[in-house]
Amino acid sequence: MAFDLSRKKAFVCDLDGTLFMGPTPIAPAVKFVIDNTVNGRFSFFYLTNNTSKCPEEYMKKISGAAIPVVPEQILTPLITLEAYIREKGYKSVYLLASAKVTAHMAARLADVGVTFEYSPERNELIALAYDKELTYDKLAKATSLWNMRNTPPSPMCPVRPANQTPVDFVATHPDNCCPSECGPIPDVGGMLKFLEITNGMKPSHVFGKPSPSLLAPVLAKFKPEEIACVGDRLYTDKAIADNAGVDFVCVLSGETTTADLAQYKGTPPAIVVETFDQVENH
Repeated sequence: MAFDLSRKKAFVCDLDGTLFMGPTPIAPAVKFVIDNTVNGRFSFFYLTNNTSKCPEEYMKKISGAAIPVVPEQILTPLITLEAYIREKGYKSVYLLASAKVTAHMAARLADVGVTFEYSPERNELIALAYDKELTYDKLAKATSLWNMRNTPPSPMCPVRPANQTPVDFVATHPDNCCPSECGPIPDVGGMLKFLEITNGMKPSHVFGKPSPSLLAPVLAKFKPEEIACVGDRLYTDKAIADNAGVDFVCVLSGETTTADLAQYKGTPPAIVVETFDQVENH
């Protein structure tokens, strides 16, 4: 079925590469969102895999572009990570994240007494976020913790803590790179490859897009045919739309190019536009 804008009631918008390029708003896309928020024509949700920032920082970024926004519109894998930690009952997490994100997670989970420092005897989970403050020391601690707790004793790893329970490992999202005004820059996907090639570490779960779980609040309010996801990445933005059974609007303002689309083997996007505002032409 052809894309029908008149049937849409909600757009789930990626941020990096779709509404912003780094800190800079993509002007026509942002104007479209502002105009159609003010007139009430569509509902907008803002879905990002980028866990280098807290939801509050995205609120500030979006409102800083003059887009009216409330907390319920922000969808990020930090929400899923919090839910996972609560579900598993973990109390000690080694989190590779910025100081702000770590403080945010500590505040969110203070009610159940979760701590986030490196503690080989106590850590139950290694969690990798998009850490723009990543250091060699953090990577070395993550791999050392895995070596001590998840591999058989060997001369290569003589230091063993008393706690021999295997440590869990998750990542907030799979993105290989993050679009920026200077082109692609490293993201969690590259960090995961670094860890895997070091000692075989593989996460038990990778949250964020393309998992449809982040769309649950939207699907609770609208029918699938009333929703469209808008983004610049086929392997995350289109994948989450496909997994949730909603239309995908591919924008060419970020990572995906016309050459990428020509080589893409999956089902095509519902529509392809240069910038988000051009959905008006379909």
